Amino acid sequence: MVISILFLITGMLLMGISVWIIMPKLMLTNYKSDYNYEETLKKLTIAIDSKGDWKVTREFDFQKNIADGGFDRIERVGSLALCNPKYASMILAEEHNRKVTSIMPLKLGIFEKKNGDVYVSELNIGLMGMMFGGTIAKVMSVAGKDVKEIIASVAK
Repeated sequence: MVISILFLITGMLLMGISVWIIMPKLMLTNYKSDYNYEETLKKLTIAIDSKGDWKVTREFDFQKNIADGGFDRIERVGSLALCNPKYASMILAEEHNRKVTSIMPLKLGIFEKKNGDVYVSELNIGLMGMMFGGTIAKVMSVAGKDVKEIIASVAK
C-alpha cells in the first residue's frame, strides 16, 4: 500500500514538473518572419484587416516607450492588438464568460533580435480556450486558426 502511494506521488510530481516545463512552449509560440520589422508589421496589419471581421485596434511600440522612459535603447519590440467583434460578442454575450476580458483583445508580438531576425509571437488561444470550455473554447479555437492564417502571411 505504501509503495503504491509513493508511486502515485512520484507520478504526480513528474507530471507536474513536465507540465511546468512544457506549458510555456505550448502557450507562447514564436515564428521567424521572412521580412524586416517594418515590413512584418505592415504585412500583418494588411492580413488582419483583410481577414473577415478582424481589425487592428492598437499598435504598441515598446522600444519607443522604453526609450521615452529614459532606459537604454533596445531592438525593435512591439505588438498589435487585434479584435474580431463577432467572436468577442459570442463570448461576452454570456455573462459568466466576461472574466476573459483581461486577455482581450488578442495580441501578436513582433520583435527583432540583435542579429536582425524578426519574430512574431502568439499566445496559443486555442489551447487556452480549452481550459475554459464551452463557448470560450469553441470561439477561441476558430479564432486561433484565423490568427495562424494571419501569421502565415509573414512566416512559414
